[in-house]
Amino acid sequence: MTKTLVINYTPRNGSYTKILFDEFVKLAKGKTELVHLDLSETPPDLLLVENLNLIMEWNQGKRNFSESELALLSNHQGYINQLLEADNIIVAFPIYNFTLPATVKAWIDAIIVSDKTFSFNPEVGFKGLCTDKKALSIIVSGFDYSNSDEVKEYASSTIKQNFDFIGIQSEQILAFGVDQNRDRLDSILYTAKLEIKDLVNSWFC
Repeated sequence: MTKTLVINYTPRNGSYTKILFDEFVKLAKGKTELVHLDLSETPPDLLLVENLNLIMEWNQGKRNFSESELALLSNHQGYINQLLEADNIIVAFPIYNFTLPATVKAWIDAIIVSDKTFSFNPEVGFKGLCTDKKALSIIVSGFDYSNSDEVKEYASSTIKQNFDFIGIQSEQILAFGVDQNRDRLDSILYTAKLEIKDLVNSWFC
């Protein structure tokens, strides 16, 4: 049986993102082993002075870290190991101020690590090391960016670029306009649930 890492950042009461995330979990249960990571309960460490510099040293090739340094890196290493052990990754989150919530971006920052999820060679450039995996992003927004030429969101492109960078083929299910189009809320969620059902049937047939 495949292993699927299901990640959600859905702290708001009545979260529409959680409704869709729960729909995926319900449909996928029993078809794949589910490993759950709730980023609102166990948030990644931010890239602050001590751990940022250790990660930069790792990316530059250092491996002989002290026990105290390894302890500072343990939060990031845990997230990387979860990712590497999974066949599939599901990430569900809302859009905040046109982009990813900071906690979700911190998770991305934790998993983009040299010689773990990507490599670099001066002759060939960067190479993703996670090409044996698939990913799905479930993204919810109160505003419908798809109908606007003036206001843009950067969440969907940012997470796709990062998955691409580490070699993961990814898909997206977007539920936009849940606040802007209250009269169509049920329809927006219903359409997203149908897309989730189709994806589950495709991935775990």
